[in-house]
Amino acid sequence: MKTGITLITMGAGNVKALGKTLESFKNVFDEVVYGDLLLFEEDREVVATYQKEYNIKALRLPFNYIFRYGFSDTLNLLSFHATNNIVIYMNTSEVIDEDYGIVDIVKGNPDCNAFYFIHRTDPHRWFRMYNLKQLEWSGVIHEQLKGEYRPYHKPIFMMADLEKDMDDPFKADVFNSVKEICYFRNYNRIVDHPKKLGETDPGWIKFATDNYDNMKQRMQSNEALYEAFCTGSDLMLHQAIRNFKPTGKFQSSNLIEYQGDPKYLNKSK
Repeated sequence: MKTGITLITMGAGNVKALGKTLESFKNVFDEVVYGDLLLFEEDREVVATYQKEYNIKALRLPFNYIFRYGFSDTLNLLSFHATNNIVIYMNTSEVIDEDYGIVDIVKGNPDCNAFYFIHRTDPHRWFRMYNLKQLEWSGVIHEQLKGEYRPYHKPIFMMADLEKDMDDPFKADVFNSVKEICYFRNYNRIVDHPKKLGETDPGWIKFATDNYDNMKQRMQSNEALYEAFCTGSDLMLHQAIRNFKPTGKFQSSNLIEYQGDPKYLNKSK
């Protein structure tokens, strides 16, 4: 079905959860642009099976691309490869909890260039469906859409977040550490170079500064993996994974309003 909507997503792994995201949104998109940052070749084989069912452009990127360039650069690159003007960005494992008529809303409101979804318990408004000709991502971490918003003022769906792949605890721990490494690097970038914050809430600079020592200590627990991301060496990456030691689950803060805050858009709730 031609919907005129492209789904963009990316991942270092968690390809089984990716399959659930694709299944959930299959009536929304007619094209997927997938950022292949995969660390394990067998996961790439799983993504290849999805390409038999869905129209997926798999864009293979260096495994340290987000580490080097940040999240907005990665998302803008994926958007560049979309053939539709309307793009929706979803993370691996995010699915539709309740659909309010996504496709009909977008088609029925051609003057709007930004649409948001909500969560059943999280108060944020995520503006992640947009017209790529008019808006783009800004900020190396906790990115925001930048440009002249003409938003649709009601949610288009409610999102739920499923568990990531949990059947291989070792790989799950590796992916968790990779996420932490990319966050650590890009938190440091906004502290050292505040202009790289872009449109993101400046509260993240204080968060990054306050938590620097703890994050650095965790980096030292898997120094070889961190060094592999610094160099971009595939050999160093594979050696580091072979000697990897879990450091416990990493979570960022949920105390700062950033994506789709009504104050940011100068709109009332």
